[in-house]
Amino acid sequence: MSREQIVRDTAYAIWEAEGKPVGRDAEHWRQAQERVAASTSEPAGNAAKPKATTRKAAASPKSKPA
Repeated sequence: MSREQIVRDTAYAIWEAEGKPVGRDAEHWRQAQERVAASTSEPAGNAAKPKATTRKAAASPKSKPA
């Protein structure tokens, strides 16, 4: 699906969600462009990866010989 078709479908969904108002097509189109741009700003697969953190293991007390 082309980017323009995705924007068109998104704008239509916004229009429907707002109760199908007359004369707001340019605003809905702008909102749709922003949503599509935001949803494609990160490369696929990198959006939900948590950053790896390194933690030092807690030092366990050494047992003393009896």
